Parts: sequence; C-alpha cells; structure tokens
Amino acid sequence: MTALANPSPFEAAFEADFTARSATSEAQAAAFDRFAKMGLPNRRIEGWKWSDMNAALRSVEPGAAAEADVKPSPFAELGALEFRIVNGRIELPDEPVSEGLRYGVVNPVATIPELENHPVASLNVALARKALGFEVSDDVAFDRPVLIRHINTGNGFSFAQTMMRISPGARLRLIETYEGAGAGFYSHLCHMVVRDGAELRRAVWQDVGENRIVNGICAAKIDEKADFQNTGLSTGSRLSRHECHVHFWGPGSSASINSAALVSGERHSDFTTETRFLAKDCVASQVHKGVAKDRGRNVFQGKFHVLREAQKTDAKMAANALLLSDGAEANHKPELEIYADDVECAHGSTVGALDDDALFYLRQRGLDEASAKALLVEAFVGEVVEKFEDDALREIFAARVKEWLEQQ
Repeated sequence: MTALANPSPFEAAFEADFTARSATSEAQAAAFDRFAKMGLPNRRIEGWKWSDMNAALRSVEPGAAAEADVKPSPFAELGALEFRIVNGRIELPDEPVSEGLRYGVVNPVATIPELENHPVASLNVALARKALGFEVSDDVAFDRPVLIRHINTGNGFSFAQTMMRISPGARLRLIETYEGAGAGFYSHLCHMVVRDGAELRRAVWQDVGENRIVNGICAAKIDEKADFQNTGLSTGSRLSRHECHVHFWGPGSSASINSAALVSGERHSDFTTETRFLAKDCVASQVHKGVAKDRGRNVFQGKFHVLREAQKTDAKMAANALLLSDGAEANHKPELEIYADDVECAHGSTVGALDDDALFYLRQRGLDEASAKALLVEAFVGEVVEKFEDDALREIFAARVKEWLEQQ
C-alpha cells in the first residue's frame, strides 16, 4: 500500500479503516493503492474541476454515524419491494422472495475495469464490505417497482455496492433514493448488466441534508436489443455527484439518460455521464435541466464516445439551465468523441434567465410574479419529469418539484 501524501482528515480515516481490517483481498489492496496514488478528486482534475470533493471533505471533520430514524418513503404508496442501505448496512425485505427474483447480501465486486482510474470508485472497491446482489430471471416482467433506499446520517462515512443482472427478455422498474442529514460522506457503486432484449427503467431521487457529500456511480452494460432508461432528480447538498456510465456492447440497443437539478442556498448538484458506443445501430438520447438560485451550483458533464465499429449510431444530447439569481452558477460540458463515419450525433447547451415576455404574459393573465416564475420553472423541469412512463411515479416527482418551488 502506498501511503497517502498530506492526507485530509477523511483520507486519514479511510486509510485507518482499511489498515484495521482483519483481511483484505489482493484486488482490494490494489484498489486502495490506486486511490492512494490519486487521492480525493479535486479541481485540478479535468472531470472534477467544478466539483472539488477534496475541498468539500476538508471542510468537515469525520465523525460517527447517527442512529437513523427511517420514515416511510414517498414511494411506499407504489407497493414497492423495498431494500435499505443504512449507513452502509444492507437490509433485505421482510417478505418471501418473489418468483423470478434472486437477491441477497454478497461480497462486493473486486473491480470494474472501466473505472479503475476513478478515485472514488477505487476507494469504494477497497472499503465496501458488502454488496446487494439482485437478479431478474429470463423473460420475467416483474410488475412491482424495486426500491433501494440509501439512508445516511451523522458525520461518518460509508460505502456500499449493488450488483444487478437483468436477464434476457426480463423487465424491471428500479427506484433509488438518497436520504439523510449530517455532514458525512457516502459512496455507492452500482454495477448492472441489461442482457439481450431486456428492459430496465431506473429512477434516482436525491433529497438529503445540505451538508452531506454523496457520490453515486452507476455502470451499466447494455447488450443486444436491450433498453435502458435512467432519470434522476437532485436538490443538491454540500456536494452531490451522480454518475451514469452506459456502455453499449450489443447492436440495436437504446438508452435514455435524463436528469434535473433544483439547487438553492449553497447547494451543489453534479450530473456526470459517459456513454460509450461499442456496437452498431444503437440509439441514445439525453436531456438535462438545471435550476439554480442564491449561490447554488448546477454541474452537467455528458460525453458520447463512438468507437469505429459503432456505425449507424444515433445520439442526441441537450443541457439547459435556468439561473434565478445573480449568484447562481451553471457549468455545462457536453462532449462528442467520434471515430465512426456513418453516425448522427448532436449536442447543445444553453444557460439563461426566465423569459421576460413569458413572465409578462402570465402576469397579464392575473398571476402574481412569484406564481408566474414558479409556473415557468415547473414547465422547464417538466420536460424531464415527463420522461417517466409510470403515471404514479411521474406524479411523485412532479409533486417534489412543486414543493421545492413553494419553499423558495
């Protein structure tokens, strides 16, 4: 193991936790060695220049996790199969396992090759103690949504993993929520495979305290004629970063990757995606909507990487932000890296304020200024919320957007 140079209090705590373990595998030791050489990501690293995790963690002292007061989820009304990861501890549903499903607590994945140069992913591989393993059998269309609640409290740190397999022809709706208060750090690494002809609908909801630091990473391998849809909503925190790495390994597959951020105060939200096309005839669309006021910061980074063998790729990306006050900030970085010559790829980005003409029109129809602004913001974010195919799920997300607007 290579010792960390000038470690922050959190880095020192990570190293102490790793050193104190009674047993570690060679893969975990190699992962911590990679992390030790890289350290926590900071603004001098290109992909983290707007989301300085090192600075965020240096601003707080590591402490202990607090006892979690687990309240009912807004998604309980959907009759979801509920899993909980509370301060890194995995809790399984207290009910018989449904036919066509397999799940349990398993050892974490040793490494994800595509993420070996990712400092937080390497740290997660080194320090995660257990993982949630989940599999949907061939051709099973599981009707109930699966809910994974990431609940973190206090000023400690925790790491967890999920390993998910959607077998050929299977279908699943997945909801992940990030909850809790305190000034601690949470890292979650999800490794999923969507096999031939399978469908996965994933929704991510982050609504944590203003001082938490969160990094959620989803690495999805998409096989032939599979369909993956991912939609996230975040109200930010001291620093929250949700990453989605989608790799098309089979031809004729598709993905829809969408996100919305609503940040105020000094909250920070980062949605970073990387979509890699390694097979022909694949389709991807991506929409991001960010709203920031006060000194809130909205970050979006999206990249389409089209390899030479990925002919007939059709990929489109759009990132739009609204700034509701002078101190608010939006940072966008859409990218295309294309090596194939028969593709249709496009990206666009806009940042601006609310339209004065639209405000004037609504005021003329009898709305006060605050109501008119809220209506325009709701419509702006609604383009992402409308991506949900499930009406009940769409209504829950729309209600949270409306609640946020009422609190401003």
